[in-house]
Amino acid sequence: MAPKTFAVACKELFDGMRPMLNKSSGPGLLKEYSPWLHNFHASSSDLYTDTIEVPGQYTGHSEPLPEHHVKIAGFDEKVLVMSSMRKPKRLTIRGGDERDYMFLVKAGEDLRLDQRIEELFGVMNGILMEDPACSQRGLHLTTYKVIPMTSRVGMIEWVQNTKPLKDFVQSALSDEERKNYGRPAAMQVEWLQKKYSNNYKVMYKKAPRSEVEKKYREKVQALPWDMLRQGFFKLSSSPEAFLILRSHFVLTYATLSICHYVLGIGDRHLSNFMVDLESGAAVGIDFGHAFGTATQLLPYPELMPFRLTPQMTSLIRPHSEKGQLRSCMTHVLRALRNNPELLLATMDIFVKEPLLDWRANAKKQCRALKMDVPKEESWYPKEKLKQAEKKLLGYNPAYVMREDLRSGHRNTPEYSSLEQILMGDPKSHVRASVGERCSSVEEQVACLICHATDPNILGRTWAGWEPWA
Repeated sequence: MAPKTFAVACKELFDGMRPMLNKSSGPGLLKEYSPWLHNFHASSSDLYTDTIEVPGQYTGHSEPLPEHHVKIAGFDEKVLVMSSMRKPKRLTIRGGDERDYMFLVKAGEDLRLDQRIEELFGVMNGILMEDPACSQRGLHLTTYKVIPMTSRVGMIEWVQNTKPLKDFVQSALSDEERKNYGRPAAMQVEWLQKKYSNNYKVMYKKAPRSEVEKKYREKVQALPWDMLRQGFFKLSSSPEAFLILRSHFVLTYATLSICHYVLGIGDRHLSNFMVDLESGAAVGIDFGHAFGTATQLLPYPELMPFRLTPQMTSLIRPHSEKGQLRSCMTHVLRALRNNPELLLATMDIFVKEPLLDWRANAKKQCRALKMDVPKEESWYPKEKLKQAEKKLLGYNPAYVMREDLRSGHRNTPEYSSLEQILMGDPKSHVRASVGERCSSVEEQVACLICHATDPNILGRTWAGWEPWA
């Protein structure tokens, strides 16, 4: 095909797709996307009647019994189109057991990594259940089913009665406060433009710690200090209910933070958490950046181990993060450190079956560092497995993260400044004074909290992460 003919054909294709791409989020009709699914009914004489199962019923924990699996009776005629970039659709399946099963259908992403992260969460839940301190406190992760169908299409179980943390926080704001919600981001842009040519990398090198921390505090103070707290007040029917919901959120969020840290899960902006509106539990979603890739591969590397911003710490007032939050983190990390073999053996699947995205990331890293790509495909996931092992052996989180930073950014002009920001100041930061390996679980958790709440790191973080909220 001649280049000109190809260009014309592509234009016709894109012109035909444009109405669907420009369609706003909200309810849509299933028949617009799949007439076959729309017309599928178990009562028909279709070849597939009574043979298509509701996805997600093969757990791998026991021998499957397909005769007892729920079959698909049909589909709801409406789908919910989400507002995110690829516009995933929420599909409702009518089960033969007269129940509805909701799934989010996503295209353009490899969901195998998310599926394996959920499998690792299941292993972690087993460890927490066997640990007396964690079991007594009911510490566990909320998990959901992920069904990859191809390397670029898959389905995710819809977690019922939840709301994205960002929406949950904003729901408690007045109209005036909601209008001002974007003010800190505007302040960040104005500061970068005025002093650092709107360039984060220049800011990493030139902005002094005192200035960064001062500007960060100004952005934090531009928002109500109790947005998250008010969200739980609004959800509660009484003061007692507020205390119960808040406590459950703190326990689940602390558990989630430690488990995410061990697996190196990043990109924890407000839309990548959900809040259960019945129990107050925190649920993590979207694990596209795991095993340190948010530090290693993003152009503006993440330098915090998990999200612990002022809104999170303000929720537990009058207590400090040294109370229930730290205690819970300590119990969870101790349980995982006491059972490293099981967790690492499960993670070994990443070595045996490197994902396509991992191969792409490995090549990207080698290009950035001007290295030849090793012939052994497993070198990259092995590197990630070693990092997870260090966390379970009690290494200082700043030292562990420095390895990820070094492997992705050591040839950049700003690397030495980033390293200094990451490692902290021995006079002010506990993580900078304890050495490469922590003496106890308690000390490791103290380093993690110091690391996650450092205003010199949060004040330099990409604005889309909203570190002030």
